[in-house]
Amino acid sequence: MDFKIIAATAALAFFTTNAQSAIKVACVGNSITEGYGIWDKKKYPEHLQEMLGNDYQVENFGKSSMTFYKGGGQSYWSTDAFTCAYNFAPDIVVIELGTNDAKYFFDGKGSSSGYNYNYYEYSGAKKEDFYADYEALIDTFAHQSQSPKIYATLQPYAQNLEWGIIDTAIVNVINPLIKQVAEKKGATLIDLHTEFNNTEWLLDDMVHPNETGAKELARIIASAIKKTPSATSSATPEPTSSAATQAQSSTATESVPGIAIAHDAKIFSQGFSITIENFSGRIIVFDLNGNLVRSAYSEGFALVTLDHAGTYIVKAGLGSTKIILK
Repeated sequence: MDFKIIAATAALAFFTTNAQSAIKVACVGNSITEGYGIWDKKKYPEHLQEMLGNDYQVENFGKSSMTFYKGGGQSYWSTDAFTCAYNFAPDIVVIELGTNDAKYFFDGKGSSSGYNYNYYEYSGAKKEDFYADYEALIDTFAHQSQSPKIYATLQPYAQNLEWGIIDTAIVNVINPLIKQVAEKKGATLIDLHTEFNNTEWLLDDMVHPNETGAKELARIIASAIKKTPSATSSATPEPTSSAATQAQSSTATESVPGIAIAHDAKIFSQGFSITIENFSGRIIVFDLNGNLVRSAYSEGFALVTLDHAGTYIVKAGLGSTKIILK
């Protein structure tokens, strides 16, 4: 066989293997994610790819004008972007939606475009519909078989009266809603409203990031992802045998009736951390209400750190066990 063909085949095999093993990140969102107004520049997901590096595969599933609310005719749920994001089977999902949902809470005051109603009252939508739809969006991704880690962003500052987007609605309605649902579902919050706080990062429309803003947005999101390694890898070094022995002595585990953990797998706790040994595969942690708390991938060992004490169900392969963190 020709040497060039051999080299090309080897290179293709390398890149194919690398792509298959990369941590897949789906950037779900509206025009802020898609990159409205900076079409010939790098969008935030492209910057995010560069910041996270080759261990990650970042894809842009943003779609302009979309809402997380299912009604109203501009719902992200009805887009090809949503279908593609779901079929991507991501390990991480970053949800940046809500700016357009703020239109439903705009009363038209100060606008010269003729609005004399808010979308919310005119459409007949109820506030609980917004809660239910955002919760369903998180669940739709979280309940996929690969159990992705979900990041929900509080929406950044935006102010464009002609488009019916005002920051008051974002601050008083949309972001509290996102925060409440995300905390209920165990998603990690990224506070873009606090951190993406420089109007010099926005285009003149005061809604969309400019070239600098796209990079700053990516920096904030990359930082959040890197702070939660248990969601993306098992790179935490294995504890020494003495530490493991000490941890095992403080274990408070109880098998779930009728289900057994994979053969030889060991699961024990220490503080707010769960250690899994002798198991390779996806690990999923739920609370007792069935809400996803954390997911990780183990190649023989993994350390999953949680935010607080409690009783959790740890699923490893086809087995599950109940574990108490104190």
